[in-house]
Amino acid sequence: MMAVRLTKDPIFANIGLGRRIDIGLVDPAAVDFRLMASTLSKQARFGARNEGPHALSAAQHAVQGAQAIMRETNDMRLAGLFLLRDGHQLFIDGRSRPTEQLMHVKSGTDLDLIVSQIKGAWDAAIYQAAGMQPPEAWTKQTRAALQMMNLRMTRAEAITLFGEQAAADFPKVAPPLTIGTLHPWPASKAEVAFIEFFQRAAGRAISN
Repeated sequence: MMAVRLTKDPIFANIGLGRRIDIGLVDPAAVDFRLMASTLSKQARFGARNEGPHALSAAQHAVQGAQAIMRETNDMRLAGLFLLRDGHQLFIDGRSRPTEQLMHVKSGTDLDLIVSQIKGAWDAAIYQAAGMQPPEAWTKQTRAALQMMNLRMTRAEAITLFGEQAAADFPKVAPPLTIGTLHPWPASKAEVAFIEFFQRAAGRAISN
């Protein structure tokens, strides 16, 4: 895809060391997977409202979900798609599920549509940069499989972090076959694990 402008005027964000990019200009060339790993390893799921010294990061969620897909299906293509499912959070900050629900109630569907369009544009650029199948080419089965793994992971994570009462917030689905427990990793572990799985899924190393 060519670079796509989402906004009339540039919207600059500091990203990495000494970089400033226009996040209103969606461009595969702007995607830095090493920085994505670092960023997602420090972005907390569930608003970091769990007890303990570490938050459960978006990077850990991505890695353990991708690992579970491999254990259950041995489908590296699908696992790679799951790994990058929240990659847009490099450019667009993530929000917890309750926060999303609250914003939806207060703002209506217009905001949801706008956010979805922005995420979708960056998703397309990210998957292209990774050399993976873009979302517009996914089948219904692929999309459903990714959504189901995300739901299963989120439910299992919530129970791990907050106890069995958290299960009431989700449909009853089978826990994913993760490698190890879902207790939060340090950011450094999540970052390294994300990079290692990406390199396996994409079939190439990430340059420094």
